[in-house]
Amino acid sequence: MGNPMVNRRHLFGLAGAGGAALATSGLLSAPAHAEAAPAEAAHNRPRRRPAWPEGFVEVQPVSVEGDIAWYDVSHWGVEGKGWSDTKAYFDRLPAKAEGVVTPEVWARSRTSAGILTRFVSDSTTFRARYRLISATTAMYHMPAIGHSGVDLYARAEDGYDAWLANTHPAGQDVDEQMGLAVDPGERLYTAYLPLYNAPQTLQIGVEADSKFVGVAPRTDPPAVFYGSSIMQGGVASRPGMSITALLGRRFDIPAINLGFSGNARMEPEIAELLTEIEASVYVVDSSPNMNPQQISERAEPFVRILREARPDTPIVLVEDRRYGDGRFVKFRRDRNAQNAAALQAAYRNLRDAGVTGLSYLSADELPEAEELVDGSHPSDLGMMTYANAYERVLHPILARRHH
Repeated sequence: MGNPMVNRRHLFGLAGAGGAALATSGLLSAPAHAEAAPAEAAHNRPRRRPAWPEGFVEVQPVSVEGDIAWYDVSHWGVEGKGWSDTKAYFDRLPAKAEGVVTPEVWARSRTSAGILTRFVSDSTTFRARYRLISATTAMYHMPAIGHSGVDLYARAEDGYDAWLANTHPAGQDVDEQMGLAVDPGERLYTAYLPLYNAPQTLQIGVEADSKFVGVAPRTDPPAVFYGSSIMQGGVASRPGMSITALLGRRFDIPAINLGFSGNARMEPEIAELLTEIEASVYVVDSSPNMNPQQISERAEPFVRILREARPDTPIVLVEDRRYGDGRFVKFRRDRNAQNAAALQAAYRNLRDAGVTGLSYLSADELPEAEELVDGSHPSDLGMMTYANAYERVLHPILARRHH
C-alpha cells in the first residue's frame, strides 16, 4: 500500500521552484471557492473548483519497464465505491450483498461503473494496463471505449477537467497508450473506469523519470445514484460521459453509481444497502426497469426505508424517460404514462404523509427521441440532457448541504 499522505506544499518541491512551475500551469492560481454561475447558464459548463486537491499519497512504482514506470491504483485508492469490504477491489456492492440481492443485480454490481482514480504527474506520456473480468468488450449499441475503456481527463489551467485520451479495448487484456506528447507541466488527472466491464487490477504507466503522486478518494458525503442501465452508463461512448461522471465534474463532488442494467426495481434489500452510505443526496431513477404495478407497490416503502434511516438526506425521484418511438407506438406511450402516474401518486402520498426532503424530476426534462441511440438509451447528447436536468434539481439541494 502507499505511504501516508504527504504535505502538499512539499509535493514536487512546491515550497521552492516547483511551486512556481505549478502556479504557471494554473494549479495554484485557481480560486479556492467557486463563484456562482449565472442561473441561465448554470448547466452549460462545470463549475469552477479548486485546482489543487487534498489528500496526496506518496506511492512507489510496482515496476519500471524500459522508459515506463507502472503504478497500481489500489495503492492510493479509487473513488465511487460506497463500501470498502468488497469481494473484488472494483466491485460496487459489499461482499455481504451476494445472496441478498438478486443474482442479476450482483452480477452487474461487479462492473466498475462510476469508479474513478485521481493522480498528479508531470509526465507527457500515459498508459493503462489491465485485464478485464469479461471478454465481452462492446455491445451492438455501445462502443468498446465506453463499455470497457479507461477514460482520462486532465485539469486545465482554467480549473476545469477536460478530456485527454482513452483506451480502445479489443480484447480482455489491455496495455495501451492513453496520452502522448502531452504539454509539459504538473496536472491533476482523473481516470474513469469501464462502465459495463471492470478491471481485475489496474496500473497507470508514466515516464520513468516523471513525478507521480496518488490522490486519495475524497471523504465528502457522496451523491448516490440508483437506477437502470441508463444510470450505469448505457450507452455512453466513453466512461467520462456517463451521468454520474458529468455531474461529479460539474459539482466537484464524489458520486456513487449504483446503476444496474435491467435490474433496478426498488427492492427493499437495495434500499437497506443504500442507507449504509452517508450520502449528500439519494437519486432514485429506476422507473425504466419497472412497470406501473411495481412502482405503485414499491416506491413508497423504498423511500420510507431511506427516510427512516437517513431523516435529513434529500431524496430525488425521477420519472421514466419516454421511449423514442412512443409518438408512433401506443403501448410504449401507455407504459411511460402509467409509470409516470404511479410515481407521481407515490410522491404525493409520501408528501401528504409528512415525508420531507423529497424532490421530483419529470420526464419533460429528460432526453427526447433524437438523443437516444435505440429509442431507450441516451447517446452522449442524451447524457448531457440528463445531466442538465439533474443539475437543475441538485444545485439547490447540494448548495444547502454544503453551506
